[in-house]
Amino acid sequence: MDRMPSLVSPGLNKRNRCKKSMLDTQDLDAWIVYIQSLNPEEMEFSLDRPHRVLARLELVDNLPFVITVAGTNGKGSCVELLSKVFLSAGVSVGSYSSPHLIRFNERVCVNGVPATDEKLIGAFLLVEKARQSEALTFFEYTTLAALVVFSNAGLEVLVLEAGLGGRLDVTNLIDADALLLTNIALDHIALLGEHREKIGFEKAGLMRPRQIVVCGDRDIPKMITDRAMDLDAQLRIIGRDFDHRNEENGWMLTDVVGRIRGALLPAPFSGSTEQLDNAACVADLLVTQSRFKISANELSEGISRAAISGRQQVISEKPIIILDVAHNEAAIQALAEFLKGFSVQGTVYALFAMLEDKSIESSLYHILEHVDQWLIAELKSPRGLPATVLEHRLVRAARTLNVQPSILSTGNAIDLWKQTQKLLKEDDLLIVFGSFLLVGDILGHQSATV
Repeated sequence: MDRMPSLVSPGLNKRNRCKKSMLDTQDLDAWIVYIQSLNPEEMEFSLDRPHRVLARLELVDNLPFVITVAGTNGKGSCVELLSKVFLSAGVSVGSYSSPHLIRFNERVCVNGVPATDEKLIGAFLLVEKARQSEALTFFEYTTLAALVVFSNAGLEVLVLEAGLGGRLDVTNLIDADALLLTNIALDHIALLGEHREKIGFEKAGLMRPRQIVVCGDRDIPKMITDRAMDLDAQLRIIGRDFDHRNEENGWMLTDVVGRIRGALLPAPFSGSTEQLDNAACVADLLVTQSRFKISANELSEGISRAAISGRQQVISEKPIIILDVAHNEAAIQALAEFLKGFSVQGTVYALFAMLEDKSIESSLYHILEHVDQWLIAELKSPRGLPATVLEHRLVRAARTLNVQPSILSTGNAIDLWKQTQKLLKEDDLLIVFGSFLLVGDILGHQSATV
């Protein structure tokens, strides 16, 4: 007797079998691969799908005070600063950031410690059961899993880094008590728009009525100020409502007319202007909010304890080696300014790679004059550009300065890294920049060889 034909497609049968096998695995890497495989080719730009899954998880009532951090650059730094200050004040905190550099666990931290594989897999299981047949992107799925981890940890505050945009970001499903906007610059223009006002519209979508909103952009888009007025939000803007004043041994938070609002504070991270702006936004938010009483000593200690990899990170002084995840025009321009603080007698090398959705020529333009020799890496990512394409873009950018870049080598990132280690002399400088993936590969290689 012939079997009845299956009414379920082979692809769906395969996916169901894969799902069943995932429910029994304790392999975090296998889960990551599985979640990535669920992304539909054409995603509906809507929060309806993750909202339904969040409702089934019944998490919202278990979430504490929430601070959302959004903006173009500096989000990870602000998340780290906020987390360390809360810990210094004895406040239990969960922090969520992305992307990671070496291991996925870095994205989900409880009291400064990355979540264990066991905790993450347990959260993935709950999301998978609640998902049912809903299609979720990788970021939506993993963000919901982070919320599961946090809801079970009995925390007092959450610091959530928004992903792409803001208005349609899964973190916007949570009604945050405070919002920190770092800056508004051009990035992901194919999705967010080619103008700062359009990007500002996406970021402003995270605002809530009467919410504390601190913004670190000195040329804030009108869209954000208008939205804040409509919602009666308490909008505070750097350069208008607060600022920082540099001192010989640190900096001080000031009000709009320059009056000191606190004690002398240590410089954060590299001490660059951008990082001082980030720290000033964090300090202003913590001083303005009334839920937690943060002392000057706790603020100072938290800033001193804050550390973040891959942001203008100097990992060697002789020769100077700098790792920076600068991957858009504003970030690479900031990196170029940071380089001006170094006196280099030898050769400046740059090892870089970029993804296809970046404004490559306009970004590289800012750093061309600082580099003597270029090494172009190819990333192990579908979005990574071939070295030949990057080389062409680099040459085109150089034409605007009427120079011809000296391209030393192209190829695999780790091979190029090894090549530079043989070339570098004590008075040289090496910059590794352009993508989280590139910096993560180098850091992972370094940690494996120690």
